[in-house]
Amino acid sequence: MLEIGDDERKVMNCLLHPEPMEVIIAETKFQAKVALDIVRTLVHYRYVKVQDAQGKNLSMFSPDNLNIVRFVLTAKGIKEIAPKS
Repeated sequence: MLEIGDDERKVMNCLLHPEPMEVIIAETKFQAKVALDIVRTLVHYRYVKVQDAQGKNLSMFSPDNLNIVRFVLTAKGIKEIAPKS
């Protein structure tokens, strides 16, 4: 199980709508390698899903093709960042 920290939460807050890696890097101000590592971890634990430019879900992605994929929160991811009451 993944413990969601501040860095993961910061990335997840960027992904309410499908966003490319450039937006994640710009909004979080993380280095590209750090942002990619966090996104990979979130995808692995199913907090984030990968989509192509047309919105079709992809089962995997290559770091070489980051310009053609978007990342978006799953229901599990939304539940994680939702305010606790």
